[in-house]
Amino acid sequence: MTTSRRAALKGLFAAPAAGALIARAAPAAAAQSPSSPPAPGEAPQWPAPNTAPPSTQATPHQPPQWSGPAPTNWIDPKTGHRIRRVSPDDGGGKPYFYKNMFVVPKAGAPDLMVISTPQGISTVDLRTWDLSVLVPDPHADLMFTGRRNRSVYYSVTEPGDAQLMDRAKTLFVIDVDTRQTRQIARIPNGNVNSVNADETLLLGFVAYGSEPLQPGVNDPRNRRFDQAEYEADGPDGKPLNFARAKGVRMLQRWAARYPMEIFVIDTATGERRVIHKTNEWIGHTQFSPTDPQRLIFCHEGPWHRVDRMWTMKVDGSDLRKTHQRTMNFEIFGHEWFSPDGSQVHYDLQTPRGQVFWVASVDLETGKRTYRRVERNDWSVHYNVSPDGALFAGDGGDEDMVAHARDGKWLVLLRPEPVVDADPSSDQDDLIDPLYMRSERIVDMSNHDYRLEPNLTFTPDGRWILFVSNMHGTNHVYAVEVARAG
Repeated sequence: MTTSRRAALKGLFAAPAAGALIARAAPAAAAQSPSSPPAPGEAPQWPAPNTAPPSTQATPHQPPQWSGPAPTNWIDPKTGHRIRRVSPDDGGGKPYFYKNMFVVPKAGAPDLMVISTPQGISTVDLRTWDLSVLVPDPHADLMFTGRRNRSVYYSVTEPGDAQLMDRAKTLFVIDVDTRQTRQIARIPNGNVNSVNADETLLLGFVAYGSEPLQPGVNDPRNRRFDQAEYEADGPDGKPLNFARAKGVRMLQRWAARYPMEIFVIDTATGERRVIHKTNEWIGHTQFSPTDPQRLIFCHEGPWHRVDRMWTMKVDGSDLRKTHQRTMNFEIFGHEWFSPDGSQVHYDLQTPRGQVFWVASVDLETGKRTYRRVERNDWSVHYNVSPDGALFAGDGGDEDMVAHARDGKWLVLLRPEPVVDADPSSDQDDLIDPLYMRSERIVDMSNHDYRLEPNLTFTPDGRWILFVSNMHGTNHVYAVEVARAG
Protein backbone atom coordinates (compact mmCIF):
# COMPACT_ATOMS: atom_id res chain seq x y z
CA MET A 1 0.00 0.00 0.00
CA THR A 2 1.40 3.42 -0.94
CA THR A 3 2.44 5.89 1.77
CA SER A 4 -0.04 8.54 0.58
CA ARG A 5 -2.89 6.02 0.64
CA ARG A 6 -1.95 4.84 4.14
CA ALA A 7 -1.96 8.44 5.36
CA ALA A 8 -5.35 9.13 3.79
CA LEU A 9 -6.85 5.97 5.23
CA LYS A 10 -5.45 6.72 8.67
CA GLY A 11 -7.04 10.16 8.59
CA LEU A 12 -10.40 8.82 7.49
CA PHE A 13 -10.46 6.13 10.17
CA ALA A 14 -9.70 8.83 12.74
CA ALA A 15 -12.58 11.01 11.48
CA PRO A 16 -15.22 8.85 9.76
CA ALA A 17 -17.71 11.73 9.70
CA ALA A 18 -15.52 13.50 7.12
CA GLY A 19 -17.04 11.32 4.42
CA ALA A 20 -15.18 8.03 4.28
CA LEU A 21 -16.86 5.47 2.07
CA ILE A 22 -17.39 2.51 4.41
CA ALA A 23 -18.76 -0.71 2.94
CA ARG A 24 -22.33 -1.22 4.12
CA ALA A 25 -24.83 -4.02 3.92
CA ALA A 26 -26.77 -4.50 0.68
CA PRO A 27 -30.07 -3.06 2.01
CA ALA A 28 -28.44 0.34 2.61
CA ALA A 29 -27.19 0.47 -0.97
CA ALA A 30 -30.50 -0.73 -2.35
CA ALA A 31 -32.30 2.12 -0.62
CA GLN A 32 -30.64 4.68 -2.87
CA SER A 33 -32.71 6.11 -5.68
CA PRO A 34 -31.23 5.65 -9.17
CA SER A 35 -30.68 9.41 -9.49
CA SER A 36 -29.02 10.12 -6.13
CA PRO A 37 -25.39 9.51 -5.10
CA PRO A 38 -24.61 7.57 -1.93
CA ALA A 39 -24.48 9.57 1.28
CA PRO A 40 -21.17 9.62 3.16
CA GLY A 41 -20.79 6.16 4.67
CA GLU A 42 -22.88 4.38 2.02
CA ALA A 43 -21.64 2.25 -0.85
CA PRO A 44 -22.70 2.99 -4.46
CA GLN A 45 -25.67 1.05 -5.80
CA TRP A 46 -24.88 -2.20 -7.62
CA PRO A 47 -25.80 -3.17 -10.24
CA ALA A 48 -26.18 0.27 -11.80
CA PRO A 49 -29.72 0.86 -13.09
CA ASN A 50 -30.37 0.91 -16.83
CA THR A 51 -31.83 4.36 -17.55
CA ALA A 52 -31.33 4.44 -21.32
CA PRO A 53 -33.89 6.60 -23.16
CA PRO A 54 -35.41 5.59 -26.53
CA SER A 55 -32.95 5.59 -29.41
CA THR A 56 -35.19 7.41 -31.84
CA GLN A 57 -35.71 11.14 -31.78
CA ALA A 58 -39.46 11.32 -31.12
CA THR A 59 -39.52 15.11 -30.95
CA PRO A 60 -37.21 17.68 -32.57
CA HIS A 61 -34.26 18.76 -30.44
CA GLN A 62 -35.15 21.86 -28.44
CA PRO A 63 -32.32 24.41 -28.39
CA PRO A 64 -31.72 26.56 -25.29
CA GLN A 65 -34.19 29.42 -24.89
CA TRP A 66 -32.80 32.81 -23.88
CA SER A 67 -33.69 36.39 -24.65
CA GLY A 68 -31.61 39.47 -23.98
CA PRO A 69 -27.86 39.82 -23.40
CA ALA A 70 -25.83 37.18 -21.59
CA PRO A 71 -25.07 38.19 -18.00
CA THR A 72 -21.51 39.16 -17.14
CA ASN A 73 -21.16 38.32 -13.43
CA TRP A 74 -23.58 36.42 -11.21
CA ILE A 75 -23.90 33.80 -8.49
CA ASP A 76 -25.56 30.59 -9.62
CA PRO A 77 -28.72 30.42 -7.46
CA LYS A 78 -28.66 26.61 -7.41
CA THR A 79 -24.99 26.14 -6.48
CA GLY A 80 -23.79 29.34 -4.79
CA HIS A 81 -20.74 29.62 -7.06
CA ARG A 82 -19.77 32.83 -8.84
CA ILE A 83 -19.71 32.78 -12.65
CA ARG A 84 -18.17 35.36 -14.97
CA ARG A 85 -18.68 35.74 -18.69
CA VAL A 86 -15.18 36.07 -20.16
CA SER A 87 -15.94 36.54 -23.87
CA PRO A 88 -17.26 39.80 -25.36
CA ASP A 89 -20.92 40.48 -26.06
CA ASP A 90 -20.76 38.84 -29.49
CA GLY A 91 -19.45 35.53 -28.17
CA GLY A 92 -16.30 33.44 -28.11
CA GLY A 93 -14.73 30.03 -27.77
CA LYS A 94 -11.81 28.26 -26.10
CA PRO A 95 -9.39 25.46 -27.03
CA TYR A 96 -10.24 21.79 -26.54
CA PHE A 97 -10.07 20.59 -22.94
CA TYR A 98 -6.48 19.24 -23.04
CA LYS A 99 -4.95 22.09 -25.05
CA ASN A 100 -2.94 24.71 -23.16
CA MET A 101 -4.55 28.17 -23.26
CA PHE A 102 -2.38 29.98 -20.68
CA VAL A 103 0.63 32.18 -21.39
CA VAL A 104 3.89 31.45 -19.53
CA PRO A 105 4.09 33.86 -16.53
CA LYS A 106 6.59 36.73 -16.59
CA ALA A 107 7.63 39.04 -13.75
CA GLY A 108 6.02 42.44 -14.12
CA ALA A 109 3.59 41.23 -16.81
CA PRO A 110 -0.07 40.25 -16.35
CA ASP A 111 -1.06 36.61 -16.22
CA LEU A 112 -2.79 35.95 -19.53
CA MET A 113 -4.87 33.33 -21.29
CA VAL A 114 -6.18 33.29 -24.85
CA ILE A 115 -9.63 32.70 -26.30
CA SER A 116 -11.26 32.89 -29.72
CA THR A 117 -13.51 35.86 -30.43
CA PRO A 118 -15.34 37.05 -33.55
CA GLN A 119 -12.55 39.60 -33.96
CA GLY A 120 -9.83 36.93 -34.03
CA ILE A 121 -7.71 35.76 -31.08
CA SER A 122 -7.82 37.72 -27.82
CA THR A 123 -5.88 37.70 -24.58
CA VAL A 124 -7.62 37.82 -21.20
CA ASP A 125 -5.98 39.26 -18.09
CA LEU A 126 -6.63 36.63 -15.39
CA ARG A 127 -6.61 39.28 -12.65
CA THR A 128 -8.88 41.93 -14.18
CA TRP A 129 -10.61 39.82 -16.91
CA ASP A 130 -9.80 42.59 -19.41
CA LEU A 131 -9.81 41.57 -23.08
CA SER A 132 -7.33 42.64 -25.76
CA VAL A 133 -7.32 41.52 -29.40
CA LEU A 134 -4.00 39.81 -30.14
CA VAL A 135 -4.56 38.54 -33.68
CA PRO A 136 -7.12 40.76 -35.47
CA ASP A 137 -8.14 38.16 -38.04
CA PRO A 138 -11.50 36.34 -37.81
CA HIS A 139 -10.04 33.57 -39.99
CA ALA A 140 -7.26 32.84 -37.47
CA ASP A 141 -7.90 29.53 -35.70
CA LEU A 142 -6.46 29.46 -32.18
CA MET A 143 -4.54 26.22 -31.61
CA PHE A 144 -2.75 26.48 -28.21
CA THR A 145 -0.10 28.31 -26.21
CA GLY A 146 3.50 27.28 -25.54
CA ARG A 147 4.93 26.10 -22.21
CA ARG A 148 8.41 27.63 -22.56
CA ASN A 149 7.87 31.00 -24.25
CA ARG A 150 5.08 33.58 -24.09
CA SER A 151 3.83 32.35 -27.44
CA VAL A 152 0.47 31.64 -29.05
CA TYR A 153 0.13 29.25 -31.99
CA TYR A 154 -2.59 29.58 -34.60
CA SER A 155 -3.41 28.58 -38.16
CA VAL A 156 -5.22 30.05 -41.15
CA THR A 157 -6.97 27.54 -43.42
CA GLU A 158 -7.23 28.28 -47.11
CA PRO A 159 -10.78 28.57 -48.53
CA GLY A 160 -12.32 25.76 -50.53
CA ASP A 161 -15.03 23.12 -50.68
CA ALA A 162 -12.96 20.25 -49.24
CA GLN A 163 -12.98 19.15 -45.61
CA LEU A 164 -10.89 21.21 -43.22
CA MET A 165 -8.30 18.44 -42.96
CA ASP A 166 -7.96 18.29 -46.75
CA ARG A 167 -7.28 22.02 -47.16
CA ALA A 168 -3.92 23.74 -46.87
CA LYS A 169 -3.09 25.59 -43.66
CA THR A 170 -0.46 28.13 -42.76
CA LEU A 171 0.89 27.82 -39.21
CA PHE A 172 1.95 30.89 -37.21
CA VAL A 173 3.32 31.77 -33.78
CA ILE A 174 2.97 35.18 -32.13
CA ASP A 175 4.77 36.63 -29.11
CA VAL A 176 2.18 38.17 -26.75
CA ASP A 177 4.55 40.91 -25.54
CA THR A 178 6.14 42.12 -28.77
CA ARG A 179 3.20 40.99 -30.96
CA GLN A 180 5.73 39.85 -33.54
CA THR A 181 4.32 37.10 -35.75
CA ARG A 182 6.35 34.41 -37.48
CA GLN A 183 5.20 31.93 -40.10
CA ILE A 184 6.32 28.41 -39.18
CA ALA A 185 5.15 26.36 -42.14
CA ARG A 186 2.45 25.75 -44.70
CA ILE A 187 1.01 22.22 -44.75
CA PRO A 188 -1.08 20.88 -47.65
CA ASN A 189 -3.49 19.02 -45.33
CA GLY A 190 -3.94 17.71 -41.81
CA ASN A 191 -4.48 19.12 -38.31
CA VAL A 192 -1.92 20.28 -35.74
CA ASN A 193 -2.96 19.59 -32.14
CA SER A 194 0.01 20.19 -29.85
CA VAL A 195 3.47 21.68 -29.28
CA ASN A 196 6.09 19.92 -27.17
CA ALA A 197 7.38 21.15 -23.82
CA ASP A 198 10.43 22.96 -25.22
CA GLU A 199 8.50 24.32 -28.23
CA THR A 200 10.76 22.72 -30.81
CA LEU A 201 8.13 20.50 -32.46
CA LEU A 202 4.48 20.74 -33.46
CA LEU A 203 2.44 17.52 -33.52
CA GLY A 204 -0.27 16.73 -36.05
CA PHE A 205 -2.09 14.03 -37.99
CA VAL A 206 -3.64 13.63 -41.43
CA ALA A 207 -6.01 11.23 -43.21
CA TYR A 208 -5.85 10.61 -46.94
CA GLY A 209 -9.01 10.23 -49.02
CA SER A 210 -11.43 10.36 -46.10
CA GLU A 211 -15.05 11.42 -46.44
CA PRO A 212 -16.93 13.81 -44.13
CA LEU A 213 -18.29 12.21 -40.96
CA GLN A 214 -21.74 13.56 -41.85
CA PRO A 215 -22.50 12.86 -45.53
CA GLY A 216 -23.05 15.96 -47.63
CA VAL A 217 -21.25 18.25 -45.18
CA ASN A 218 -17.76 19.06 -46.42
CA ASP A 219 -16.91 21.32 -43.49
CA PRO A 220 -18.70 19.72 -40.51
CA ARG A 221 -16.92 21.71 -37.79
CA ASN A 222 -19.23 24.67 -37.52
CA ARG A 223 -19.22 27.62 -35.18
CA ARG A 224 -22.37 26.58 -33.30
CA PHE A 225 -21.30 23.19 -31.97
CA ASP A 226 -17.73 22.71 -33.28
CA GLN A 227 -18.85 19.36 -34.70
CA ALA A 228 -21.28 18.08 -37.29
CA GLU A 229 -25.01 18.18 -36.57
CA TYR A 230 -25.20 14.41 -36.94
CA GLU A 231 -28.23 12.79 -38.53
CA ALA A 232 -28.95 9.13 -39.35
CA ASP A 233 -31.93 6.76 -39.47
CA GLY A 234 -32.28 3.62 -37.40
CA PRO A 235 -33.23 0.14 -38.75
CA ASP A 236 -36.89 1.10 -38.43
CA GLY A 237 -36.35 4.12 -40.69
CA LYS A 238 -36.95 6.62 -37.90
CA PRO A 239 -34.41 9.41 -37.21
CA LEU A 240 -31.97 8.56 -34.44
CA ASN A 241 -31.25 11.02 -31.68
CA PHE A 242 -28.05 13.06 -31.95
CA ALA A 243 -25.85 10.77 -29.83
CA ARG A 244 -26.81 7.58 -31.66
CA ALA A 245 -26.60 9.26 -35.07
CA LYS A 246 -23.07 10.31 -34.19
CA GLY A 247 -22.34 6.71 -33.21
CA VAL A 248 -23.49 5.51 -36.64
CA ARG A 249 -21.22 7.99 -38.42
CA MET A 250 -18.28 7.11 -36.13
CA LEU A 251 -18.73 3.41 -36.92
CA GLN A 252 -18.79 4.10 -40.67
CA ARG A 253 -15.64 6.23 -40.48
CA TRP A 254 -13.81 3.66 -38.34
CA ALA A 255 -14.68 0.82 -40.74
CA ALA A 256 -13.38 2.75 -43.77
CA ARG A 257 -9.73 2.42 -42.63
CA TYR A 258 -8.31 5.35 -44.56
CA PRO A 259 -4.50 5.67 -44.45
CA MET A 260 -3.30 8.10 -41.80
CA GLU A 261 -0.07 9.61 -40.53
CA ILE A 262 1.17 11.28 -37.37
CA PHE A 263 3.75 13.94 -38.16
CA VAL A 264 5.89 16.56 -36.42
CA ILE A 265 6.98 19.95 -37.71
CA ASP A 266 10.21 21.65 -36.63
CA THR A 267 9.16 25.05 -35.28
CA ALA A 268 12.46 26.62 -36.35
CA THR A 269 12.76 25.26 -39.90
CA GLY A 270 9.22 24.21 -40.80
CA GLU A 271 10.46 20.73 -41.76
CA ARG A 272 7.72 18.09 -41.66
CA ARG A 273 8.56 14.52 -40.61
CA VAL A 274 6.25 11.49 -40.42
CA ILE A 275 6.66 9.48 -37.20
CA HIS A 276 3.81 6.95 -37.45
CA LYS A 277 1.71 5.43 -40.27
CA THR A 278 -1.44 3.37 -39.87
CA ASN A 279 -4.87 2.56 -41.25
CA GLU A 280 -6.39 3.10 -37.81
CA TRP A 281 -8.36 6.30 -37.30
CA ILE A 282 -5.99 8.60 -35.39
CA GLY A 283 -6.91 11.49 -33.09
CA HIS A 284 -6.13 13.28 -29.80
CA THR A 285 -2.41 13.69 -30.56
CA GLN A 286 -0.87 15.33 -27.48
CA PHE A 287 2.67 16.10 -26.35
CA SER A 288 3.57 15.68 -22.70
CA PRO A 289 3.54 19.01 -20.80
CA THR A 290 6.98 18.19 -19.35
CA ASP A 291 8.80 15.65 -21.55
CA PRO A 292 9.55 17.02 -25.06
CA GLN A 293 9.96 13.47 -26.43
CA ARG A 294 6.78 11.83 -25.07
CA LEU A 295 3.36 11.88 -26.73
CA ILE A 296 0.02 10.12 -26.54
CA PHE A 297 -2.62 9.58 -29.21
CA CYS A 298 -5.76 7.56 -29.73
CA HIS A 299 -7.41 5.18 -32.14
CA GLU A 300 -10.74 6.88 -32.83
CA GLY A 301 -13.98 5.03 -33.50
CA PRO A 302 -16.66 3.31 -31.41
CA TRP A 303 -14.93 3.01 -28.06
CA HIS A 304 -15.97 -0.60 -27.45
CA ARG A 305 -14.37 -1.66 -30.76
CA VAL A 306 -10.96 0.03 -30.53
CA ASP A 307 -7.84 -0.24 -28.40
CA ARG A 308 -8.02 3.49 -27.99
CA MET A 309 -5.11 4.81 -25.91
CA TRP A 310 -1.45 4.72 -27.01
CA THR A 311 1.86 6.34 -26.17
CA MET A 312 5.18 6.59 -27.99
CA LYS A 313 8.38 8.62 -28.19
CA VAL A 314 8.76 11.20 -30.92
CA ASP A 315 11.40 9.02 -32.62
CA GLY A 316 8.80 6.24 -33.00
CA SER A 317 10.13 4.07 -30.18
CA ASP A 318 8.26 2.79 -27.10
CA LEU A 319 4.95 2.43 -28.95
CA ARG A 320 2.50 0.76 -26.54
CA LYS A 321 -1.09 0.70 -25.33
CA THR A 322 -1.83 2.47 -22.07
CA HIS A 323 -4.99 0.53 -21.20
CA GLN A 324 -6.03 -3.08 -21.85
CA ARG A 325 -9.72 -4.00 -21.97
CA THR A 326 -10.72 -6.77 -19.54
CA MET A 327 -14.46 -7.15 -20.23
CA ASN A 328 -16.85 -6.91 -23.16
CA PHE A 329 -18.16 -3.39 -23.77
CA GLU A 330 -15.54 -1.86 -21.51
CA ILE A 331 -14.83 1.58 -22.97
CA PHE A 332 -12.18 4.21 -22.25
CA GLY A 333 -11.03 7.46 -23.79
CA HIS A 334 -10.95 11.28 -23.73
CA GLU A 335 -7.45 10.87 -22.36
CA TRP A 336 -5.16 13.67 -21.21
CA PHE A 337 -1.83 14.13 -19.40
CA SER A 338 -1.59 14.91 -15.71
CA PRO A 339 -0.05 18.37 -15.09
CA ASP A 340 3.37 16.86 -14.30
CA GLY A 341 3.26 14.58 -17.35
CA SER A 342 3.74 11.40 -15.30
CA GLN A 343 0.23 9.99 -15.77
CA VAL A 344 -2.52 9.69 -18.35
CA HIS A 345 -6.03 10.33 -17.04
CA TYR A 346 -9.11 9.04 -18.86
CA ASP A 347 -12.82 8.25 -18.81
CA LEU A 348 -13.32 4.52 -18.08
CA GLN A 349 -16.64 2.64 -18.08
CA THR A 350 -16.96 -1.00 -16.95
CA PRO A 351 -19.07 -1.76 -18.92
CA ARG A 352 -20.23 1.05 -21.18
CA GLY A 353 -22.95 3.21 -19.66
CA GLN A 354 -23.09 1.28 -16.36
CA VAL A 355 -20.13 1.89 -14.03
CA PHE A 356 -18.10 5.09 -14.38
CA TRP A 357 -14.54 5.97 -13.39
CA VAL A 358 -11.94 8.67 -13.89
CA ALA A 359 -8.93 6.40 -14.28
CA SER A 360 -5.21 7.05 -14.54
CA VAL A 361 -2.06 5.13 -15.35
CA ASP A 362 1.50 6.06 -14.45
CA LEU A 363 3.55 5.92 -17.66
CA GLU A 364 6.72 4.92 -15.83
CA THR A 365 5.51 2.39 -13.25
CA GLY A 366 2.21 1.24 -14.77
CA LYS A 367 0.40 1.95 -11.47
CA ARG A 368 -3.35 2.44 -11.96
CA THR A 369 -5.93 4.37 -9.98
CA TYR A 370 -9.68 4.18 -10.62
CA ARG A 371 -11.90 6.94 -9.17
CA ARG A 372 -15.59 5.96 -9.07
CA VAL A 373 -18.03 8.53 -10.53
CA GLU A 374 -21.81 8.52 -10.03
CA ARG A 375 -24.06 8.36 -13.10
CA ASN A 376 -25.29 11.96 -12.75
CA ASP A 377 -21.68 13.16 -12.42
CA TRP A 378 -20.45 11.46 -15.60
CA SER A 379 -19.12 14.12 -17.97
CA VAL A 380 -18.28 14.59 -21.63
CA HIS A 381 -14.81 15.60 -20.46
CA TYR A 382 -13.01 15.70 -17.14
CA ASN A 383 -10.01 17.73 -16.11
CA VAL A 384 -7.70 18.03 -13.12
CA SER A 385 -6.41 20.97 -11.09
CA PRO A 386 -2.76 22.05 -11.51
CA ASP A 387 -1.82 20.45 -8.17
CA GLY A 388 -3.54 17.18 -9.14
CA ALA A 389 -5.73 17.16 -6.03
CA LEU A 390 -9.11 18.10 -7.50
CA PHE A 391 -11.00 16.95 -10.59
CA ALA A 392 -13.95 18.48 -12.39
CA GLY A 393 -16.47 17.34 -15.00
CA ASP A 394 -18.61 19.26 -17.48
CA GLY A 395 -21.73 17.05 -17.34
CA GLY A 396 -23.87 15.56 -20.09
CA ASP A 397 -27.45 15.22 -21.26
CA GLU A 398 -29.76 12.21 -21.16
CA ASP A 399 -29.01 11.12 -24.74
CA MET A 400 -25.34 10.54 -23.93
CA VAL A 401 -23.65 7.34 -22.83
CA ALA A 402 -24.50 7.65 -19.11
CA HIS A 403 -28.18 8.42 -19.84
CA ALA A 404 -28.12 10.55 -16.71
CA ARG A 405 -31.52 11.92 -15.79
CA ASP A 406 -29.97 14.80 -13.85
CA GLY A 407 -26.54 15.19 -15.39
CA LYS A 408 -26.54 18.75 -16.78
CA TRP A 409 -24.15 20.27 -14.23
CA LEU A 410 -20.52 21.28 -14.00
CA VAL A 411 -19.21 19.39 -10.98
CA LEU A 412 -16.18 19.41 -8.74
CA LEU A 413 -14.96 15.89 -7.99
CA ARG A 414 -12.92 15.26 -4.84
CA PRO A 415 -11.21 11.84 -4.64
CA GLU A 416 -11.71 9.88 -1.41
CA PRO A 417 -10.18 6.51 -0.53
CA VAL A 418 -12.56 3.56 -0.57
CA VAL A 419 -12.11 2.27 2.98
CA ASP A 420 -12.67 -1.39 3.74
CA ALA A 421 -12.26 -3.43 6.90
CA ASP A 422 -8.64 -4.40 6.28
CA PRO A 423 -6.67 -1.69 4.42
CA SER A 424 -3.36 -3.28 5.43
CA SER A 425 -4.11 -6.01 2.86
CA ASP A 426 -3.81 -3.55 -0.03
CA GLN A 427 -1.20 -4.53 -2.63
CA ASP A 428 0.81 -1.95 -4.57
CA ASP A 429 0.56 -3.95 -7.81
CA LEU A 430 -3.25 -3.79 -7.81
CA ILE A 431 -5.53 -0.94 -8.85
CA ASP A 432 -6.14 1.72 -6.19
CA PRO A 433 -9.91 2.41 -5.98
CA LEU A 434 -11.14 5.86 -4.97
CA TYR A 435 -14.57 7.47 -4.86
CA MET A 436 -15.37 10.91 -6.34
CA ARG A 437 -17.40 13.02 -3.92
CA SER A 438 -19.13 15.63 -6.10
CA GLU A 439 -20.20 19.23 -5.69
CA ARG A 440 -22.33 20.95 -8.31
CA ILE A 441 -20.99 24.34 -9.34
CA VAL A 442 -22.84 25.40 -12.53
CA ASP A 443 -26.43 24.72 -13.54
CA MET A 444 -26.19 23.63 -17.21
CA SER A 445 -29.89 22.87 -17.65
CA ASN A 446 -30.18 25.44 -20.46
CA HIS A 447 -27.03 24.21 -22.25
CA ASP A 448 -27.23 22.28 -25.54
CA TYR A 449 -24.65 19.51 -25.18
CA ARG A 450 -24.07 19.28 -28.90
CA LEU A 451 -21.58 21.99 -27.91
CA GLU A 452 -19.04 20.38 -25.58
CA PRO A 453 -18.13 22.63 -22.59
CA ASN A 454 -14.43 21.57 -22.58
CA LEU A 455 -13.62 22.69 -19.05
CA THR A 456 -10.11 23.79 -17.96
CA PHE A 457 -8.70 24.87 -14.57
CA THR A 458 -6.79 28.17 -14.38
CA PRO A 459 -3.10 27.84 -13.35
CA ASP A 460 -3.87 28.96 -9.79
CA GLY A 461 -6.70 26.43 -9.49
CA ARG A 462 -9.19 29.11 -8.44
CA TRP A 463 -11.39 29.13 -11.54
CA ILE A 464 -12.68 26.68 -14.13
CA LEU A 465 -13.16 27.88 -17.69
CA PHE A 466 -15.77 26.42 -20.00
CA VAL A 467 -17.81 27.27 -23.08
CA SER A 468 -21.59 27.25 -23.12
CA ASN A 469 -24.61 28.27 -25.19
CA MET A 470 -26.85 28.56 -22.12
CA HIS A 471 -27.52 32.18 -23.06
CA GLY A 472 -28.00 31.50 -26.78
CA THR A 473 -24.67 32.62 -28.25
CA ASN A 474 -21.54 30.55 -27.56
CA HIS A 475 -19.59 32.21 -24.75
CA VAL A 476 -16.56 31.48 -22.59
CA TYR A 477 -17.33 31.51 -18.88
CA ALA A 478 -15.31 31.12 -15.67
CA VAL A 479 -16.76 29.62 -12.49
CA GLU A 480 -15.03 30.12 -9.15
CA VAL A 481 -14.04 26.88 -7.42
CA ALA A 482 -14.74 28.30 -3.95
CA ARG A 483 -18.38 28.97 -3.14
CA ALA A 484 -19.19 32.70 -3.07
CA GLY A 485 -19.22 34.28 0.38
